[in-house]
Amino acid sequence: MNTVPKYIFDFAFFADWFGMLNFLEEMALPEDWNFKNPSSERRNQRNPILENYITHTFDRLATEYNESTTDAERNKKIFINGNKACFNTGLVTRNHKDIYAYFETNPTTGKQPWIFKGFWDDSSPNLTDFHPLPLRAVYFKDISDLIYDTSLELRVNSAYILNDALNRGRIPAELRDLPYLPILFEGSVQYAIKKVRANYRAAVPQYYQDRIQFLLPLSLLDPDSVDLALAVTKQDGYYTGNTCLTLDMAYNNARLIAKPDAFWLRT
Repeated sequence: MNTVPKYIFDFAFFADWFGMLNFLEEMALPEDWNFKNPSSERRNQRNPILENYITHTFDRLATEYNESTTDAERNKKIFINGNKACFNTGLVTRNHKDIYAYFETNPTTGKQPWIFKGFWDDSSPNLTDFHPLPLRAVYFKDISDLIYDTSLELRVNSAYILNDALNRGRIPAELRDLPYLPILFEGSVQYAIKKVRANYRAAVPQYYQDRIQFLLPLSLLDPDSVDLALAVTKQDGYYTGNTCLTLDMAYNNARLIAKPDAFWLRT
């Protein structure tokens, strides 16, 4: 069986990557694809979350494709039909029609095997050679995998988070050197659990390292605002928390599964 590379730029040549992303943004249901606090060093200043979404969606589909054992199963992930190929972006148009990325074989030897040709919805004649059309990427087996179980114990490595340089750098600067930061942090974790018990949607699922995690809202000073997201992983009968993320990072990760409806991620 032929496998496909997981990195989208190894799979296909894109003549205008950023122009393609801008076109897709205009085609899809309106959504804010930029960070609340964008970095001036980032090449993509318009829709970096969309860029991350497309590259990781293809990564997941390629993984599923390579793990499939029949042509029918592979075609549900990335449909390759002779000199044509397509995959489901997981996005929809303003009329809620699925959007597909369409490719044709690259005639230039020694280069990527495919050339990106465009985005089309399911009514396009460019997709008539694909039946049935491929499905969206799958990140969970059961919908219950996306619901945080508040009956389980949560073990947070607060000392590591507050002293690790990477995690510490994500804490708002005005809070990092407070002598009572450990108390604030512990209290914010307990408050986050109360929020999730009151509304399960406050725990937002994300896909990281081939498994579902949850993002919990941490309010360090003001209970009505959120400063950080705590990434929580389910173990055998309990959860662990070893990493905190900025809200931009958290939304970027969570958007891969679905557009989060938790208001705290975009405040």
